Amino acid sequence: MKTQQAPFDPAVAGTLEEDWCNLLASQKAWEPCAGALIVVSPHPDDEVLAAGGLIRQWALSGQPVTILSVTDGENAYPRDGLDVTRRRELTESLRVLVQVHVSVRRIGLPDGAVAEHTNRLRNALHDVLEPHTTVVAPYELDGHGDHEATGRVCSEVAHASNVALVRYPVWAWHRYPASALTSLSWGRYLLTADTQRAKARAIQCFTSQIRPLSGEPILPPNVLRYFSRPYEAFIVQ
Repeated sequence: MKTQQAPFDPAVAGTLEEDWCNLLASQKAWEPCAGALIVVSPHPDDEVLAAGGLIRQWALSGQPVTILSVTDGENAYPRDGLDVTRRRELTESLRVLVQVHVSVRRIGLPDGAVAEHTNRLRNALHDVLEPHTTVVAPYELDGHGDHEATGRVCSEVAHASNVALVRYPVWAWHRYPASALTSLSWGRYLLTADTQRAKARAIQCFTSQIRPLSGEPILPPNVLRYFSRPYEAFIVQ
């Protein structure tokens, strides 16, 4: 499958959530092996949207969780100080999500230009890797340049370091028909009812993306619906 790099409009309906549920309903349950979890997030909000439930339940189980925050998302739309706003939103979102410590390592790569700074990303990932780590990274064909560049680097580093890797879609849910991803090996990470509620509250902290001061939201309701499932779906092979 070829990736789609043309501009896209989140307000467009996108793939029906029912189509994804039909694909994922029969997929096996999955969870990481015991050990540290590194969730690599191209922009503040991707980590909570795609893996907020995993972050919460893993941290509450006493396992270490680190979020590697690649960019500050400052170019989502024209607004002075958006980088500061989005970092603050992430901090508040994690506070709402889970009441134990989750480490955030900020890299500060330019939003929209991760592909031009892959060495910095590669070095940052190496710095936090340790034995028995599971790397949780964006799908390398997610349909967004930053997501794809991040996913490629994470895959390269994880394989070279012989650590576990799983990948998560964000924009692929919206952009691709479910039939395009049937050949992938999926795992469903099941969420408790408490985790589902905490994740829903945490997502609402990303006000700049859901209820911006002007213009259309980056995360309208038709996109957020993909992240309200009673499980999170990861590509596990």
